[in-house]
Amino acid sequence: MAARRRPWLAWLPAVILSVVIVGVLVVAGVLLQGGLGKPTPKPTEGQVTDLNWSSFTETGLDYIRSSRDVRIDLSRPPVEAAAIGLDPDATLVLERIDNLDVQLDYDLILNGGGEAPGGLRLTASEIRITTAGGLVTRVEADLVDVLPFRQALDRFERESATSGWTLDRDAIFAMVEEATRAGEPYEVAVGPSDRLGLALSATASCDTSGYCALTYSAAPVG
Repeated sequence: MAARRRPWLAWLPAVILSVVIVGVLVVAGVLLQGGLGKPTPKPTEGQVTDLNWSSFTETGLDYIRSSRDVRIDLSRPPVEAAAIGLDPDATLVLERIDNLDVQLDYDLILNGGGEAPGGLRLTASEIRITTAGGLVTRVEADLVDVLPFRQALDRFERESATSGWTLDRDAIFAMVEEATRAGEPYEVAVGPSDRLGLALSATASCDTSGYCALTYSAAPVG
């Protein structure tokens, strides 16, 4: 004889499903309020420079946090720190934005004014802008992707056609093999090259598992 099913068990799955749906809607609402999925807002007066490059004043940083767009022109050195709202001797850090369980990244555009494409565009988790003596001296960007060593090296090789980097694969593999045998982390650096109109270099910092974090560095030329 089949056991009689308790009445409350009949509606329990529906209650659980309702709770899950409500939770998903709440999370989605919070993410949308944080800007996820919305089109990039248009800047208001003072949030960008007259030429539509990023401004790092308080109002400019508010716009960067909402849009996550960072645009820096390094094509006309020297680049005055004050002209884009930066302190004369400091490092401004744009840290990765945490939105609940979602980490939001930056869309970084650097203009160098050199050979085509005349600059570069990166998806960055963190950006650091260094100034000294009232001038912008360096922009560094940590990329979002963590790549296996060979994929990181392949990326650098693909980019060498436009960046002007040269890579000595034999020397790189010899260094990596030595570090791997010793169980030590290692770094592979390329550049700098000024083909794009800015001094561009990149570094793959790899742990003993062979996975690498990539950092790109750009400086005005001259």
